[in-house]
Amino acid sequence: MKAARAILVDHGNDVDKLKEAEPWLFAKHAAGASATGTTGLPNAGAATDEGKAMKRRRRIAGLEDE
Repeated sequence: MKAARAILVDHGNDVDKLKEAEPWLFAKHAAGASATGTTGLPNAGAATDEGKAMKRRRRIAGLEDE
């Protein structure tokens, strides 16, 4: 939205002209995207199994050495 507003003045404040010149601004990028992100990979730093998840939680809580 911010990008469209920033360059709208370059197209005479005409949204139709902007859509024609810059269709990527109006594309539905999230359509069909999975819950894991647009790459299909898990989020960076996300644990992939319960053991890793528990280890991460213990580290965050400061209980890593126990």
